[in-house]
Amino acid sequence: MIRLALPKGRNLDVALAAFRAAGLLTGLDLGSRSLRMQLPGEGIEVLSLKDWDLPLYVEHGVADFGIVGSDVLAEVDGDLLVPVRLREGRSRMSLIGRGALPAAGSQVRLATKYPNTARQVLAGRSWGAEIVELSGSIELAPLLNLAELALDIVQTGRTLQENHLVEIETVAEVAACLVINRASFQRHRALLNDWIGRLEAAEVVV
Repeated sequence: MIRLALPKGRNLDVALAAFRAAGLLTGLDLGSRSLRMQLPGEGIEVLSLKDWDLPLYVEHGVADFGIVGSDVLAEVDGDLLVPVRLREGRSRMSLIGRGALPAAGSQVRLATKYPNTARQVLAGRSWGAEIVELSGSIELAPLLNLAELALDIVQTGRTLQENHLVEIETVAEVAACLVINRASFQRHRALLNDWIGRLEAAEVVV
């Protein structure tokens, strides 16, 4: 039996829609609170994991493959295969604030839960920033003057508008990615290639 890790949160519906469009996981019922669900007819066990934990489970072979956001992958230094990205559910990693970017030579504070990505974004800028690491409610930082800027995921932008904030600059596109443990790919190559092929045939990946 092969083990698939599915994310809790915003990428779950996107992942399930893609798999089901490809005729996969048709017997999966997420109505229960179980963290482990077996689909004997499909020869698969499904784990329900938080986004930030999922790459570690796949890298260590606890799960053979899974779906996780590219924003998380950019923060986690893992050795995973990433053969495809899902077409739907895209969002943006953006710099957020009250107005324009800081002036050249200035020093500001930047709030985010993506410190590694923030350091990459700041490299080569004409202004500097102290990174303030938060675990949630990132938009509140510029709103309440904890930081001048925030680096966070933007989907519709509605929350920003309601709080009189601006999406100043998009720094990356964020997508849900299929990730595979390297050893698992060797053991289950035929099955995993079949899944990838069915996702590609359903035109739900890029």
